[in-house]
Amino acid sequence: MQDYHTLSQAFLQQKQFLGYRYKTEGIVLKEIVTFLNGREITKEVTEEYARINQNRHSNTIARNMGVLREFCKYLKTQGIDCYQIPEKIYPQNHKSYTSYIFSHKEIENIYQNLEETLKGYHYSYYQKLSYPLIIKILYQTGMRLGEVLSIQKQDYLIEDGCFHLKNTKNEQERYVFLPESLKQEMNFFLHKFQYQLEKESLIFSISSSTIEQYFYKVLKRSHIPRRENSPRVHDLRHTFVVHKIQEYVNAGKDINVMLPILQKHLGHQSLKALSYYFHLTKDILTDIKQISEEKFHDIIPEVKYEEL
Repeated sequence: MQDYHTLSQAFLQQKQFLGYRYKTEGIVLKEIVTFLNGREITKEVTEEYARINQNRHSNTIARNMGVLREFCKYLKTQGIDCYQIPEKIYPQNHKSYTSYIFSHKEIENIYQNLEETLKGYHYSYYQKLSYPLIIKILYQTGMRLGEVLSIQKQDYLIEDGCFHLKNTKNEQERYVFLPESLKQEMNFFLHKFQYQLEKESLIFSISSSTIEQYFYKVLKRSHIPRRENSPRVHDLRHTFVVHKIQEYVNAGKDINVMLPILQKHLGHQSLKALSYYFHLTKDILTDIKQISEEKFHDIIPEVKYEEL
């Protein structure tokens, strides 16, 4: 009997971590877990689930069987054998997305063009300061764009250079400390607009689509081509994680010690979500499944940026 409930939660978290909302699919996943009832996913069991779906709309069938297919792929990465539904039988109705990891040189080029991209356009002083600052926060902290744009003035501890995040994806409060140079930029920005921001005002009154369009202009100016919606703004978060893991390895730090700290910083509920990055980082050979959740549960404190 497999504990599909726990496995499905880890799978769902990984999908959302990659940028998929997976809201409807999450409901389908619960249905699948209930249907399986701990049974091994064999060809016969898969065909039984298909029969349950046979009276549904073709798009619904494709989606539901696609969720089962993706779940089985995930189970295989966890060492659990299961029947893999052929792609041609129930074709997926969406393309999978592979994260784009920016090189350090590309990040350098992006930074050089953050302000340059705004020249020649009729942007306000507020926009010329805030747009580049947001991109820097995304890369240097690994925060999600939605988290950055939902920060209120009262949520920033100016002396500590720290964001107190309350409105997060996993509904878990956490603190994110800025590196010193970014702290100075943030404090300068707030000083310039202190009289325009009420205590409960959003620090950045900007839409996510506006930042995305600005970022694409920066990429174009930095000669980083976009193909099939890649790279995305969310890839700055993925790049932060990969660069941070590489930094740990290069510094000779114990990955088993550092990953729980990184997990807390990113706001993940478990370490399993970080396993995605191990195939993106060739230098990393550690098997994340060897890290014990029980060993680190509730004993990792909130940490400052320098401790990551």
